[in-house]
Amino acid sequence: MIPLRLELKNFLAYREPAPLDFTGLHVAVLTGENGAGKSSLLDAITWALWGKARAKRDEELVHQGQAEMRVDFTFALGVDVYRVIRAKRVGRGAASVLDLQAQVAGK
Repeated sequence: MIPLRLELKNFLAYREPAPLDFTGLHVAVLTGENGAGKSSLLDAITWALWGKARAKRDEELVHQGQAEMRVDFTFALGVDVYRVIRAKRVGRGAASVLDLQAQVAGK
């Protein structure tokens, strides 16, 4: 799996950062001070793909004071490209969304 793009909204400490574009990178390293959000980026990817992260409940992943969160992750596997969008609304009107998209080469 080759990450291509990661977009977050209200996920842990990330309110609405600019999307991370990984295209053209062959090797990437996450560095920074403790608490800078390195693990949160990995949590976002695992939550988008499998609906699991380090928190016991999804509600703990929502940025403090917000009612919803969203992770949009695009990656390549072989020649195919996949996009996973997972969102969660908490509190009144709680709901979850999972959208899976595939761009299969030659089809």
